[in-house]
Amino acid sequence: MTPVDSVHLGVGSSDSEVGSRIGGRPPQVFAGQPILQMHEYLLTLEAHTASWLGARELSVFIRRGFSIGDDDLEYPDIGFSAVLHPPSSRSAESAGTHEGLGSAALVNLPADDEVMPLVLIAPQPVLIQNEPSYADAVEADGHRFLFQINEEGWPVVAEPQPEFVEEYLFGYGSVYFYGSADAAGLADEVVPGFLDF
Repeated sequence: MTPVDSVHLGVGSSDSEVGSRIGGRPPQVFAGQPILQMHEYLLTLEAHTASWLGARELSVFIRRGFSIGDDDLEYPDIGFSAVLHPPSSRSAESAGTHEGLGSAALVNLPADDEVMPLVLIAPQPVLIQNEPSYADAVEADGHRFLFQINEEGWPVVAEPQPEFVEEYLFGYGSVYFYGSADAAGLADEVVPGFLDF
C-alpha cells in the first residue's frame, strides 16, 4: 500500500516554463551562478510539492561529465547538487542545459505500486540493492530521506520519436536525496545521499 504522504511524478507530454519540470533551460534564479559552470540542470520540484518544501522550489543538478564509473557516488562528495530557491521560471539563457535530456513538465502520477515514477517523494526510499547501509554516512550527519530520482521512470517513446534521455545518467539506477528540517518541518538543507544501481 502506498503511503498517503507520498508523491509520484513522471514526465509529462508537454513542456512548462514554471512549476515542476525536467530538462531544458535551468531556472532564471541560477543565471550567472557558478553552479552552471560545473553542473548541468536536471529538474525542479515546484513549491508545495512536498510538505518540507513550503513556498520554495528545489532544483537538482548533475556534475558535467558525471559517470557511474567515477568515484563521487556517495555523500558527501557525490556528483549531484540540490538547491532550495524562490519560485523561478525557466531562464532565457541556455547555460547549464543538459544536451542529452528532453524538456518537459513533471506531472503527478497515480500512486501505483506497479509503476515506478521518475521522482518519488516518500517517507522511505525504495532501494534497488536493498542495502540500507548506503545511507549510513548521510544519516550520521542528521539527515533523513526526502525523495529519489529513478531512471526506471523515464518515458518510453515509440520510434521514430527521439528518446527523451539519450543515455542513462546514473546507470539505470536511482539517486537518493536527504535533508534536515527546521522546527516547522521545512527543509533547511537538501543533500544528495547516494546512488544505487
